[in-house]
Amino acid sequence: PGRVPETFTMASSKDGSSSDGPRRCTQLFALKVTAFVSCVLCVLFIAVIIALAVIKLERPTCAPGYSVIPRDLENPRVFDGLTPREYISARDYLLNVKSLNLVPFSQASINSSYIYMIDHLMPLKDTVLTFLQGISKQPERTAKAIIIRGDMTPPRVEEYIVGPLPYPTYHKLVTNPSFTKSRIPYSAKPVDKIEYDVLYSMLYNISVDLYPLMYGSYKLSYHNCTKGVDCLLWWDIAPRGRVSGERKTWFWSFRDVEGFYLHPLGLEIQIDHESTNVKEWKVTKIVYNGQQFYEVDDLVTRYGGVNLLRKINYEPLGAKEYLYSSYNRRGKSEMPDPLQGPKLVEPDGRRYQVDGQHVSYMHWDFDFKMRPSTGLQVFDVRFQEERIAYEISLQDAVVFYSGYGPVQGTSMYFDASWMMGATCNELVPGVDCPETAVFLDADFLTNTQDPWRIQNSVCIFENTGNIPLRRHYTNFPGGYSGYAGLVDYHLIVRTITNIWNYDYIFDYIFHQNGAVQVRVSATGYVQATYALYGERKFGYPIYNDVVANIHQHLFNYKVDLDINGVQNSYATLDVSTHRTEVAWSKGVHKTEMVFEKNIQENELDAGPGQLNNTKPKYDVILNMDATSKFKSERGYRILNHGISKFILQENEATKAANWAKYPLAVTKYHDFEDTSSSIYAQNDPWDPLLDFDKFIQNNDSIVNTDIVAWVTMGLLHIPHTEDVPSTTTAGSQVTFYLLPFNYFTECPSVSSPNTVKITPKREGGINLNTHGTSFESTCVQKSNGPDKYDGRLHDVEL
Repeated sequence: PGRVPETFTMASSKDGSSSDGPRRCTQLFALKVTAFVSCVLCVLFIAVIIALAVIKLERPTCAPGYSVIPRDLENPRVFDGLTPREYISARDYLLNVKSLNLVPFSQASINSSYIYMIDHLMPLKDTVLTFLQGISKQPERTAKAIIIRGDMTPPRVEEYIVGPLPYPTYHKLVTNPSFTKSRIPYSAKPVDKIEYDVLYSMLYNISVDLYPLMYGSYKLSYHNCTKGVDCLLWWDIAPRGRVSGERKTWFWSFRDVEGFYLHPLGLEIQIDHESTNVKEWKVTKIVYNGQQFYEVDDLVTRYGGVNLLRKINYEPLGAKEYLYSSYNRRGKSEMPDPLQGPKLVEPDGRRYQVDGQHVSYMHWDFDFKMRPSTGLQVFDVRFQEERIAYEISLQDAVVFYSGYGPVQGTSMYFDASWMMGATCNELVPGVDCPETAVFLDADFLTNTQDPWRIQNSVCIFENTGNIPLRRHYTNFPGGYSGYAGLVDYHLIVRTITNIWNYDYIFDYIFHQNGAVQVRVSATGYVQATYALYGERKFGYPIYNDVVANIHQHLFNYKVDLDINGVQNSYATLDVSTHRTEVAWSKGVHKTEMVFEKNIQENELDAGPGQLNNTKPKYDVILNMDATSKFKSERGYRILNHGISKFILQENEATKAANWAKYPLAVTKYHDFEDTSSSIYAQNDPWDPLLDFDKFIQNNDSIVNTDIVAWVTMGLLHIPHTEDVPSTTTAGSQVTFYLLPFNYFTECPSVSSPNTVKITPKREGGINLNTHGTSFESTCVQKSNGPDKYDGRLHDVEL
């Protein structure tokens, strides 16, 4: 009794103190460490669980899809534009030809010879087709060089072929057989940087003399102003004169603010710069507030006098007053907070492939390139491996104005002369093209010494169309038996160019049913004039002292269809009505529609002859020796939804646009009739170097031969206040289609795995067949918005 069990006996040291205290402390410490580690592990475990949940909820970025292979600059293909190396080799070769007496562009003057432009010269069509058939090797690559010969008497423009590239050994002076003159007049050449430098130097000196008038009238100046505060701008218009051979350019003035096109000042100057001796250049007319003078000094003297002319007295504009021409957001917002709009998503990545300048999409294959004068072209367009078209390309875009003043009354623009291709611009992701688009660059050697690059100037993307390509719902009283449909997925190749005030969006669209759609959308600013000239018969006021005038846009395309080969014909299916007895009701009559197929025999039948054909009709390019399973000639229909009657064809300055008379013209293919317009149209439209009427007047047969269709679309525009700040694309689009017509045995889109078919189940619900295509999106599209925009021109590095 009273004995402590041994296991609980506390050991004692010699001095009587206990040794169990440190051991208990150690055990307690271990327990605390263990508890702490356990807590940390629990927290980490919970964090991992949460992270895994978040990762599971957060969708990955969509896969890129089919490949985009950069262009092989060392091995250009037959349709490719010139490479930087080819540009430079052609340029350097010509500069070393002593007999041409060329000076580098950077050192050139008005009275010297220099290279204005170098472009790819396409080989002859037969040669290209032989190569594409595998019969011959790829044709040698050559360039066409435009040379300004200001040191010759008389001065002129010359065109040379240079080749073979990239190691040229020859050059040859050529004259296009389709030209109306053997020599290209100097007065017809485009105005280049060298000429503009001298013209704007003159305007600087003139503006110094006009300073009292400019500041007194507008509180603005040109030679000693502060940018964004009190500056005045000078811009030119064309054509440059009233008769062939003249080179007299009108310059008009604007307030230097955003959207300056809507701020004309009523001060306009004409300069004669026909001579290659700049000392002979002079002011020939000056118009101020509707009053014409012939000398600057006379105007300045009268302005300084008392009651000697009608003066303009503009007050400086405040920010709110000139806001009307800007793109700044204003007005009551339709959303309390800005919300993003819908975007394209490619759940399985892109479904098209880009290999240099070759594109493959579904059953489509084609090549594209950029021409400096007219921009985007497509070649060798194939569907299901069969060539549908050898070439589809813009030829020219014109804008013809009417008005009272010296500028608005003479503005007739031929945009190929302003280099529509070389003035294309970088496209903005998320605005100009969807964020899903592939963006590609374009190189040029135009109006400069060295080749330069416009990056992201072409975009390619697949779009949904937001509408079925085809669909049907079969219903009956009390129910339905099925539904089937296919989304109109299609591929768009796009470029956008800016010529002065207007921006044009050019699209080539490839649909799954074998149709090609060509579309032009116009936007940008209207060309406005000082209100003094704004008679109501020419235009409406769009702001105080500002009137925008009536004008017409016209676009011409070359469409070289090859249906089962090049031996094609042009047929119209002319629709008429007739009265007939009803077959099953004796004595009862009805009016019926019928059509008659008429093969157009020659170019006059197909062009001018069709202008008098008022019947509804189909226009079909067909092959009479190639028939479908059902014994119909295979063909493609040309459906022009952009027909606009050519209003000013009697105006002397529109002769260079004789193609505009024909919504559709068909001619026999000639290699030398490669374009319907030229870069020389703008500055000599009165006696044009290239007259499209002559393509037709030789009246070649167009039956069972290689033929070309020339399609013209147009827009009439009477500007109004809703065109401020700029014209919208809604209502400003024109389009034409190339549609298969008995070409296939059925619609080729039936092969699409994106077809959806629904039938009802007897017990309720549906049978859904998507042919293996998922409609779930498990990824997020990679962001590629406007913040990626650069906007600069880039030098090309070899």
